[in-house]
Formats: sequence, C-alpha cells, structure tokens
Amino acid sequence: ANAQKMMENILTAQANKIDAVVASNDGTALGELQAMKAQGLAGVVPISGQDATADGCNSIVKGEQTVSVYKDIRLLSPKAVDMMDALLKGETVSGLEEYSLKVLTGEDLEGNIQALFLPVEQVTKDNVYELIVKSGFQPYDDVYRDIPEEDRPPKP
Repeated sequence: ANAQKMMENILTAQANKIDAVVASNDGTALGELQAMKAQGLAGVVPISGQDATADGCNSIVKGEQTVSVYKDIRLLSPKAVDMMDALLKGETVSGLEEYSLKVLTGEDLEGNIQALFLPVEQVTKDNVYELIVKSGFQPYDDVYRDIPEEDRPPKP
C-alpha cells in the first residue's frame, strides 16, 4: 500500500513521465506496479525488483515487471554455518574479500570489513523457467498462475 501510494504521488508529480522504476524488492515493485497499471504504464516502463518471489516472477511472466534480482537464499544459511564453524574453531574463513565501508554504504565512512557476497543473477521472462522454476526456487504453479496452459512451458 505504501509503495503504491508513493508511486501514485511520483506519477502525479512527474505527469507520468518516468523512465524506469528500481525497487528494493519484488513486494515494493508490485505495489508500484499497481499505480503504474492505473496509468497504463505497466509493461511499458521498465520495473525491477529483487528476491525473485513467486509473485514477482509471476508478474515477470505476465510481462508487467521487467526483471528481478535473484540471490539463491538457499545458499545463505549453509554458508553462514560453515563460516561460523570455521571462526569458532579459530580457522581462517576462505573466500572473504576486503571492502571499504565507504564503497559498501555510499556514506563517508572509514574502515574496511571482510565480506563474502553470493552471486546474483537477473530474472527475466526469458530465463525465469530455467533459473527459478527448474531449480525449485519457486513452484511452477505459482510462477505461472493465471497463465493459460498453452502459454506455459511444460512442468519440470
């Protein structure tokens, strides 16, 4: 509701002249999309989200949301456990890289931290089936909800 209202205000202030929408997550993107639908901008103005949620992927398949940033969160917990285990044993955690706080935050902060970033991929209409559905990240029936059978790929 907040994202939709904020987008309504932006569209009004900008007379519907926006180039793209970059949202922090799919839920926010979908709220903004509701405001864009009311102005006939859905599927016209590119909109990105993040997290590759079932609803976000469904919107991508429908040609409304353009892209979602996908991080396979199934990898986060095992990696965090492995890292914590190594730290508790006094071992070196492999794969860490040094990052400046200024670069990471965009703020004028001093100092560095070590971090490990998992890979990210963009989810589009062209790769949602292979990347999201076939990997089991989101269920086929949720991603292809309200899509006619003849327009769906085969179930994996």
